[in-house]
Amino acid sequence: MATQTKEGYILHKGFVNIPDTTLYVLGFVFIAVGAIVGVLSIKSSSQSVMAVGLAILWIGILLCWFSGALGNRWIPEGYGRQHQ
Repeated sequence: MATQTKEGYILHKGFVNIPDTTLYVLGFVFIAVGAIVGVLSIKSSSQSVMAVGLAILWIGILLCWFSGALGNRWIPEGYGRQHQ
């Protein structure tokens, strides 16, 4: 991962060129949509729609969980040295 310094911060570049906060919020949107699809599939008794809802839900969970590794974030210089 390449890093840049700017005004006392180091840019940790992730796998995609999107801020980690945006990925985190997008993950929660996926969780909400997956939950809504799951509720609708229960009302219609459709197993295939439930599978799609669960897949969307897990994509959202993984986006929230790994948003820091996937997206870009600014870290204060010397942050790791302060907490050792």
